[in-house]
Amino acid sequence: MRKQLLPGLFVALMTAQAQALPVQDQNGYVVNVPDKVERVVSITIPLASMIMAIDQGTERLVGMHKASRMDIDYGLLGRIFPEAEQIPYNMSGEGFVPNVEALASQAPDLVFQWGDRGANIVTPLRQLGLPVLTLKYGDSAWAADWLRMVGQALGKTERGNRLANWFEQRLDQIRQQAANVEQQPRALYLFRTRSGFQVAGANTSMGSDLGKVGALNMAAEVPGFASVDIEQLMVWDPELILLNNFEPGLSPEDLYDDPRLQGISAVRERRVYVYPYGGFRWDPPSQETPLSLDWLFSLAHPEHAEPDLRQRIREGYRLLYDYEVSEQDLDDLLKLELNAGSRDYHRLFAKEES
Repeated sequence: MRKQLLPGLFVALMTAQAQALPVQDQNGYVVNVPDKVERVVSITIPLASMIMAIDQGTERLVGMHKASRMDIDYGLLGRIFPEAEQIPYNMSGEGFVPNVEALASQAPDLVFQWGDRGANIVTPLRQLGLPVLTLKYGDSAWAADWLRMVGQALGKTERGNRLANWFEQRLDQIRQQAANVEQQPRALYLFRTRSGFQVAGANTSMGSDLGKVGALNMAAEVPGFASVDIEQLMVWDPELILLNNFEPGLSPEDLYDDPRLQGISAVRERRVYVYPYGGFRWDPPSQETPLSLDWLFSLAHPEHAEPDLRQRIREGYRLLYDYEVSEQDLDDLLKLELNAGSRDYHRLFAKEES
């Protein structure tokens, strides 16, 4: 199969490179991108939904990471773009290692890949002669640059810039709100809970997002995503705990019902919340990060929360996806049912009764 596919891919690449647009990626590489990109593969998980947002459709996305399929099956992406169910999701294996034969079968004009996780996941793509734009991970604010880069590469520079500008303006507004609040709640993001506790520490987007909204990340001195024991959780005594979107069905009740955790302030005061899940998970960086930070600020400082997040989500989805969210969409996205037993949640985010 590989011998049959690869020569055709090389011919297509030679033709495409005759006319190319130089694009600089986030890791400093200047990549010659075909001036007419018709077939795109995203090995990075968040860029699948971001490409759909830039294009407001799925036509050019011909391959993605298997984890991106979850956004279609469990998030709102499948409601926004039902045709996304047909996109192949076998473009890489564990650790984002590219599936060369699957990629070759799609004959992409352009591939997006992580550029800060070792050369072994990028080199095989470049050896095929594929144009590869690389991203870096660590701060959710960098997703604005993803939007600009994707827009430029897809020939939609104006749209990419428009979304990036909206992203940065909202981020600046939320940071300003946080700067005007004196009290910083002690907070933690739990990346894993079921097979031992893992927290988001230094150089993680989830950890840095706590700081952006004026919360104190108690794991800030821990490197990356690190395992900790219950004793350490008790020492930190977070007043606010955020739960991940990577363990399906995870609920605040899992912590409330755990007898080992009853001495922790966030459990005792019922301030444990599962992150929403929209067109993408709201805990990692994406085009929806401004909405995620808006939600997070409200939970960190409920007394200072800006009213009607639901309306801001509606406006954001019109801008990002040209999609009109329903009240049921909003309830599902915000996980009203899962978070129902947590303090302030319905008051802050449920539909106002007329």
